[in-house]
Amino acid sequence: MAPFSFCLRYGDAGIIDTMSSLVEIQSAAKLLSLKERQQLLILVAESLRAEPQELPKPREFTNGDLNAWLDEDEQDMQRLRNGR
Repeated sequence: MAPFSFCLRYGDAGIIDTMSSLVEIQSAAKLLSLKERQQLLILVAESLRAEPQELPKPREFTNGDLNAWLDEDEQDMQRLRNGR
């Protein structure tokens, strides 16, 4: 991973630090104010949206899978109704 330049605020002073691991970034993020962490989260989300991503393949289920889940759901509903 390429190093990041990250400005941490300590009062009115800013300290520039270079981070190259997720652990360092996580530790630094804990020092940010709530508003700054929210801004960081938005920045990361926007950068993820901008990256082209391939959608995962649709999951395929057999009729047996679906019927087993329906049976399990019915059993759970019966236990709920019976107070167990």
